[in-house]
Amino acid sequence: MSRKLDKTIAALSRRLEHENPQSLARSMPFPDRWDPFFMSSMTLNDVYAYPTLHFDFHAKQLSLRNPDAPESP
Repeated sequence: MSRKLDKTIAALSRRLEHENPQSLARSMPFPDRWDPFFMSSMTLNDVYAYPTLHFDFHAKQLSLRNPDAPESP
C-alpha cells in the first residue's frame, strides 16, 4: 500500500504543477451526502485538497498506540 500511495501522490503532484489559477478555480456540483468533506459545489483546488482532509480525518480515528506502552491518564 505504501508504494501505491507514493505513486498516487507523485502523479497528483505532477498534475498539480501544471494547473493554473483559472483551472484550479473551476467548479462543479458534487454529491455532498457522500462524504463529510464534499460540498455541494467544489473547485478543482478543493478536489486536490480532499485526499489530505480525508486521510487526516481517518488517521485521527485510528488507535496506533503501542500495546506494551503504559496507558495515559
